[in-house]
Amino acid sequence: MVTDEGAIYVTSNRGYNWRAAVQETVSATLNRHFQYCKSIPDGSYVAVSSRGNFYLTWEPGQPYWQPHNRAVARRIQNMGWRADGGLWLLVRGGGLYLSKGTGISEDFEEIPVQSRGFGILDVGYRSKEEAWAAGGSGVLLRTTNGGKTWTRDKAADNIAAISIQFIDDTKGFVLGNDGVLLRFLG
Repeated sequence: MVTDEGAIYVTSNRGYNWRAAVQETVSATLNRHFQYCKSIPDGSYVAVSSRGNFYLTWEPGQPYWQPHNRAVARRIQNMGWRADGGLWLLVRGGGLYLSKGTGISEDFEEIPVQSRGFGILDVGYRSKEEAWAAGGSGVLLRTTNGGKTWTRDKAADNIAAISIQFIDDTKGFVLGNDGVLLRFLG
């Protein structure tokens, strides 16, 4: 469990007892809190600072969060993990970047997307090859080649999408404004 202040708590007995996994929160160290925080099954986390001017990573066993400068000029909107273990990074204004290689990296390359100038807010991976990106003013993009190219899906033209989540390769959801929920049908 992670708080927006950067505290990480772990349990080994179904939540009966919890212990701190970090010695100091991000709030105590840097006087900041998180805007977004995402994890992967191995327990690693990536988090975006509230202002989007840097990001932090944590891997199991580390006593502190590791801060990283943003690799691009624009502020970070959101970050997360690709299905292959690499990172994706969204910047304000609609830019999409993918890390080179897998694991935690500060080396990103920009991927051209047709967001029409609207911000992309989230990316969800269905598999290593297929992913979806969602944002304001009906931006719904899809890749089938690991993120090299993205095409627009017009199914969400009138929906401001906020978040994408794939439970597995057959179940996925896009959360939009005004209580709109899209379900992936395959």
